[in-house]
Amino acid sequence: MSRIALVFLLSLSYTISIAQQDYEYVGIIKLPDTSLISYKISFVEKDGLVKGHSITDMGGAHETKSFITGYFDDKKNSLEFYESGILYTKSSITQNDFCFVHFDGRLKKLNESQQIKGAFKGMYDNGAECISGDIMMTNFRRVLKKASKLDRKIDRNILVSKEKKDAVNIRQTMDSLSLNLLNKNEVMSIFSKSETVTLEVYDAGQEDGDQISIWVNDAVILKDFTVTAIKKTLTIPLKTDETKVKIKALNNGAIGGNTVKMDITDVNNHIDTLTNLKEGESAQFVFVKN
Repeated sequence: MSRIALVFLLSLSYTISIAQQDYEYVGIIKLPDTSLISYKISFVEKDGLVKGHSITDMGGAHETKSFITGYFDDKKNSLEFYESGILYTKSSITQNDFCFVHFDGRLKKLNESQQIKGAFKGMYDNGAECISGDIMMTNFRRVLKKASKLDRKIDRNILVSKEKKDAVNIRQTMDSLSLNLLNKNEVMSIFSKSETVTLEVYDAGQEDGDQISIWVNDAVILKDFTVTAIKKTLTIPLKTDETKVKIKALNNGAIGGNTVKMDITDVNNHIDTLTNLKEGESAQFVFVKN
């Protein structure tokens, strides 16, 4: 009986893994004025239903993460998805001003060899049309594989100095785009339906004595704190429409600047962030009640 149960559990796990697949595609949005904006989608596909997130302007001053939903039809070779709501943004404009992507194009298979290409229509929350353009994306795993191959070629090149080899690491650069970096004077607005959010503060790398202070709506809640690998958990109530959380770097760590991991969790979402500050610099989260 135990063997039968084990076989059943393994087959069930295998069936679930087949029924639900995770995918990531990365590329650009091209606007009519020839502007190019980085764009990435991460989603789960199950029985034709697509659900996940998009990130626009990765690592840029207007980085925005939105929710996406849609459909994939392998018989009609079609993929459609649309953005509907924002998880966070570094842009200063209000949520009602955002132009959401609505994409409907052809795609034979969801695999590494296929690209997502086609026109998209931009729509405001109220259904009015805004700016439209074209999307061109490649499977993210395929991009990482190519980046790793290029890095190996550079490493084997005897004409390139070690300093330049260390400075040029394409795979590492691609991985860094997946981090939600918070730089000097940047404000990340996070939309939440929760009554409280949890902020976990820690040093994800080598401990180097980074010190910070944190304020919530101008009241200090963490003063002259030395960040270590042990997570410091803070619970922040969201009592008003907007709750401002300010982080200030008090020094430069022994290794580079002041880089601190800050993981944010509410009732529905989890966001990993990393501060990239120098002594005296600060950045902010603004929690906006939905």
